[in-house]
Amino acid sequence: MMRRLVAIAAGLIILGPGSQVRAEEKVTMGEVVITASRLQEETVKIPSDVTVVTAEDIENSTAQNVAEILQSQAGLHVSDIGGNQRNYSVDLRGFGESSKQNMLLLVDGRRVNLDDLSGADWSLIPPERIARIEIVPGSRGSVLYGDNATAGVINIITKEGGGAPEGTLRAAYGSYDTVKGYADASTAGDKLAFDISAEYLYSEGYRDNSDTLAKDIGGNLRIDPNDRLRIQLSTGYHTDDTRNPGSLFQQDLESGVARTSTTTPDDFDRVDDYYVKAGLELDFLSDQLFKLETSYRNRDKKSYGTFSGGFFESNTETDIYSVSPQLILTHGSGAFSNRAVVGADYSKSEQDFDNHSDFFGSITEIDATLEKEDSAYFVHDELGIGEQFAISGGYRSDRAVYTYTPGTPAERTLDEESYTAGVNYILGRNSHVYGSYTRSFRYPVLDEQFSYFTSTVDTTLKPQTSDDFEVGASIEIAKGLVAGANLFRIDTEEEIFYNPVSYANENMGGTSIRQGAKLSIAWQREKLSLSGSYTRTETEFDGGPYDGKEVPFVPADRATARASYSLGWGVTLDLDATYVGKSYLISDFENIYGKADAYTVVNAKVQYAWRRYTFFADLNNLFNEKYSSYGAVGYNSAEGRYEPAYYPSPEFNFLVGVSVRLGGKPKNV
Repeated sequence: MMRRLVAIAAGLIILGPGSQVRAEEKVTMGEVVITASRLQEETVKIPSDVTVVTAEDIENSTAQNVAEILQSQAGLHVSDIGGNQRNYSVDLRGFGESSKQNMLLLVDGRRVNLDDLSGADWSLIPPERIARIEIVPGSRGSVLYGDNATAGVINIITKEGGGAPEGTLRAAYGSYDTVKGYADASTAGDKLAFDISAEYLYSEGYRDNSDTLAKDIGGNLRIDPNDRLRIQLSTGYHTDDTRNPGSLFQQDLESGVARTSTTTPDDFDRVDDYYVKAGLELDFLSDQLFKLETSYRNRDKKSYGTFSGGFFESNTETDIYSVSPQLILTHGSGAFSNRAVVGADYSKSEQDFDNHSDFFGSITEIDATLEKEDSAYFVHDELGIGEQFAISGGYRSDRAVYTYTPGTPAERTLDEESYTAGVNYILGRNSHVYGSYTRSFRYPVLDEQFSYFTSTVDTTLKPQTSDDFEVGASIEIAKGLVAGANLFRIDTEEEIFYNPVSYANENMGGTSIRQGAKLSIAWQREKLSLSGSYTRTETEFDGGPYDGKEVPFVPADRATARASYSLGWGVTLDLDATYVGKSYLISDFENIYGKADAYTVVNAKVQYAWRRYTFFADLNNLFNEKYSSYGAVGYNSAEGRYEPAYYPSPEFNFLVGVSVRLGGKPKNV
């Protein structure tokens, strides 16, 4: 019934009367994002707890990649797995070890999540290439983007180029023999804009066997033949060769084994990944808008890994095609205004998998082709009543067809739908209150259904569904002082998880409950800015085999603080601190191994800008906290039992460097 009411309401709104005011022209108030509705919209008009990380925020942080940028953001739990800037776990809303499949990563609106258990690769886009990052927690993105968006959507918007021709050269050196180089060039005119960049990174990593060598190149091109047509092209290539140090058992660490040592000296991943994306925007019929986006991606990954029961070596090549046409219809008449997005998504992922493994003495050789073909249509609409009040609704119908060669059965089809409704009331330029409800879904990924040992498909594995409730407010208390509060609850049925006892992917049964609150405050003056946040997340399995237990790897408490101060004479100082509370280890669904310790990490950055030069020093883990941000229950074959195992995080480390700005206007210092 809820689905039908939302769909009917959205349909009625779409048919509303009025003359068009183009979306870009309606932006008159504050910060603008595109992720929450797939078109340009002010954050104050969105019934959600939206965060925008700007290019300036990134430049003033010590972050060396996207995951580290997110580490200091409210409500996000980020863990460094390998200590080498390549492998991370990023969690929103308390999904723990299944966060890879429940949070959607986009780059310029293009899906980055793979249709397998590896999820999203957080190292594909260098921070210097990013114009901003939009973070939309909660399930509202499921209507617009479909699968994987239960916990939220993170959209990386890359730079397009602007103004006179200019470029940047940057070089840095730091701990663990880290060497980093970056270069970019950009320009923009009335009809043409482009931005191209390249990055090189080498690091021996904090631990033994954690070396990494990575190279990136990317570019954006925008062409405006006339006032009504825009053509956009973007591409990127990433390659890296990364070693994986593995975990260390708790008893070994307590007995004096070095935190930097490795138990897997031969493990590695080698990745080659490139994409091409093309799109156009066409104004028609009094400035209504038609958009068409299409993309192709190829990813080739070679891996070797060892574990207590044996080893595996694999070569996986993935090809992904996607196309998405959309109509954006905008109307306004007197006290009423309306914006609707009507569109369709089609994608096809084909994965060729060649695997050789030894699993507890069972030798397996398999060459398989796994495919997922996804098609959907969606509608999302917002009705504005006056200048302050708005209601929104949306609906998505989605179908996934899986094909396995070899496989029994060879094909499987799943159908799901998502719908949402929200209300928003604007109190002022940077103030609003809101509430929303969303029904979302997650399909099982390819290797959750397919057994590489028997070439069989588990047709009993169901999609999981979630009900997401959210209310909140952001209030500008005084000029430059903004406070926010958010309450959320996500109830998930048939949650998909890996059962460490049966060595199989299963539906949990019962309901997985995640609920919590986030408080934030930010104050900004000309030379000083301060911000802080606190997030409380409570989880529980209600029913099923783990009734009454907490979801593993979800800290109940998390807090962040940040300060930035301009001392004058071109010198700026930035400090950020992150506190992460205790949590059960990955796979400890019984909650019997105790919780991993809480930790606090403080980072600092000092910059000196003089004319075209900027000198910087990044000081990470300033107080040399010895901690492990990632831990799991592992099988100790030497002892013949399961016990806690940890991936030690880097101690104090630094990176120093200089950047040179070419072209443009020099800084007057």
